[in-house]
Amino acid sequence: MTGEEMERAIEFLLKSQADHDARQATHDARLDELTAQVKETSRQLQTYAETQSQFIGIVTEAMTNLANAQAATERTVGDTNARLDRLAALIEHHIEDEHAHR
Repeated sequence: MTGEEMERAIEFLLKSQADHDARQATHDARLDELTAQVKETSRQLQTYAETQSQFIGIVTEAMTNLANAQAATERTVGDTNARLDRLAALIEHHIEDEHAHR
């Protein structure tokens, strides 16, 4: 191999190595970008999951409170109906006594 051929071979190898290094740098930069995107997506998903968990807790508490309020209302209505039944019976008894004494 002549000196000129050797020089061209070295130049070719250096250019090939430089091209490879440039491609590797591009790939490394893209990988860093993708890694950052994955981290951001993960953070956003974690925030979403926490928000959903809080929402579910709030809805569950509201439903429990509504169920308790409904049960209390049903007890109150039941008590009121019983008192009205007793009052109606008392009034009917009083009316019957009035009719019986006439």
